[in-house]
Amino acid sequence: MNASQINVASDQFCSLEQVDAVDMTLEDQEDACRDASCDKHKFSMEQRKLIQVMNVKRKRDFLCLEKVNGEMVNILEGLELHTDVFNAAEQQKIVDKVCELQEKARKGELKRAFTPKGKGRSAIQFGCCFNYRTSKAGTPAGILRHETVEPLPALFKVIIRRLVEWHVLPPTCVPDCCVVNIYDEGDCIPPHVDNHDFLRPFCTVSFLSECNILFGSNLKLEENGEYSGGSYSLPLPVGSVLVLNGNGANVAKHCVPEVPTKRISITFRKMNESKRPIWFTPEPDLQWIQPLPFEQESSSSSDHVY
Repeated sequence: MNASQINVASDQFCSLEQVDAVDMTLEDQEDACRDASCDKHKFSMEQRKLIQVMNVKRKRDFLCLEKVNGEMVNILEGLELHTDVFNAAEQQKIVDKVCELQEKARKGELKRAFTPKGKGRSAIQFGCCFNYRTSKAGTPAGILRHETVEPLPALFKVIIRRLVEWHVLPPTCVPDCCVVNIYDEGDCIPPHVDNHDFLRPFCTVSFLSECNILFGSNLKLEENGEYSGGSYSLPLPVGSVLVLNGNGANVAKHCVPEVPTKRISITFRKMNESKRPIWFTPEPDLQWIQPLPFEQESSSSSDHVY
């Protein structure tokens, strides 16, 4: 099946995802869609997978020039935005799971769940414990190697498999931990660069509502609560995946200003092997994942800021 055939077939295939997904995992939904379409469209399993992957929109040509250490640098180099990675039913399934986990956190059933005071967001960690900043006791920011935490939920591992198979994350950097962020109206994340206990690239998946993420090498929060030094604002659609790598992960700081309505995000990362918890064992079902074979078209869109 060539690219033109896939484009023709994609309109037919999109309607096949309208299955009842209340009690399904993402993999269950894919199986149901395959079964429903088998007789009508006569696509092979590989062709159906390719159609889904081809429907993902990918933007990789972000450009925002700033002077860094005396040189003009594209602070967004390495940034990617992938949209239409999860359909509405899949998003709802994931949101329902997060709500279930949030309820467990409220009951004290999860080890690493936080509800910061003020305008911070609630967070739940899986796969490893880590400090966002140096603690009052002097423990530095980064992974806490001697602290235990719940493993990745099964549904989150299905998400990870899709991210690699669908050419969103490379097979050399399969995530082994994540943090769930739950924002209520007015919540935010201050400017930061993610800790280097985690490898690059990493990614954030967005649910429930669209919000903007700000980037800038000199991004900071002023005393009056306003942000300065934000050179680039990027909308994050629901169901999208933002991949951070290169300068976009290491030179530019990023933050999420106060959100206008409730939002959920899940950030997936791979730990540096030397920083893993002493008890860590790799997940067997996250080994040897490979991307589906297909030729990606180069990004034709541009979004330049000077």
